[in-house]
Amino acid sequence: MKFYKYHGTGNDFIIIDNRRGTVGEEVKPELSLRLCNRHFGVGGDGVIFVEESAEADAQMRIFNPDGSEAEMCGNGIRCMAVFLRDSGLKKNRIRIETLAGLLEITLAFDSGGAALLTVDMGSPSGVVLNSELEVDGDLLTYSYADIGVPHAVFFVPDVEAVEIMKIAPLIRHNPVFPRGVNVNFVQQISERTFKIRTFERGVEGETLACGTGITAAGALAVYTGRARGGVELEFQARGGTVYVRVDKEKGADRLFMTGPAVFVFEGVVADSLL
Repeated sequence: MKFYKYHGTGNDFIIIDNRRGTVGEEVKPELSLRLCNRHFGVGGDGVIFVEESAEADAQMRIFNPDGSEAEMCGNGIRCMAVFLRDSGLKKNRIRIETLAGLLEITLAFDSGGAALLTVDMGSPSGVVLNSELEVDGDLLTYSYADIGVPHAVFFVPDVEAVEIMKIAPLIRHNPVFPRGVNVNFVQQISERTFKIRTFERGVEGETLACGTGITAAGALAVYTGRARGGVELEFQARGGTVYVRVDKEKGADRLFMTGPAVFVFEGVVADSLL
C-alpha cells in the first residue's frame, strides 16, 4: 500500500489515498498506531485517510499515533490540500469535509513555488476567558476555545521555561475537559507576534506545531485584549511560523489560518505493518 509523507511547520503526517475504500474502518486505528511509530513504522504525528465525499472535493479522516480519531487537524488539512493538488486536483480553492465540518482552503504559491495555504477555520465555540484551573496545587489562568478541536490556552511570560511534559498531561486529562483538551502555552512578543508550544491529545506529547492550537490562541489573544482583530497575528512554533486572522463577518467572528505544507517523500507500507 502506497503512502505519502507531508509536513506543515514540522507537524508531520502520513497520507493514504483511500478513495477506493482499500482500508476498512476496523483497520484504521491499529494501522495508524503502527505507521506513526517512529522506530518501527514510518513515523508521524498522525495518519490522514483521504476519502470520497458527496459534498466536497474529498473527506479527511485523521487518526492519532495512539489510534484515536481526531475531529480535524489544522496543519494536517493544509497537507491534505497540497496532496490533492499534487494528485491532479487543479484548483486553488479546495473544499474538504471533516468531522468538524466542511472547510475551504485557498492555495497560493510564493516566488520559489512553495505552497502557502489559508484555511477558513469557521467560528470558535464554547469560548471561556480567564478561568482558573488547579494544576498540581497551583492555580493557573487559562482561556478555552473549540476550533473543531478543544484547546486550552495559557498565556505565560516565557514558553521556554514551561515544563510542558510535567504540567500539560495533568491539564489534558482534567475532568473540567470531558473530551480531553489540547494544551497550549503562549508568550506575547509584540502586538502582533507570539511564541507557542502545544501538547496534543492523541499524540500525548509536544508537537513542533499545531494549526488548530495556533488558531485558538490567535482568537483568544484577541478576545482577552492582547491583540487586535482584522490583522494577521504571527505565531512562532518550534517547527515554523503560522498566521491567524480574526475577522468579523455578519456579526460573527471568522478565523483564518495561513501556513505552509511540504511534500517530504512517498513509499510503500511493508506487508508486516498491515
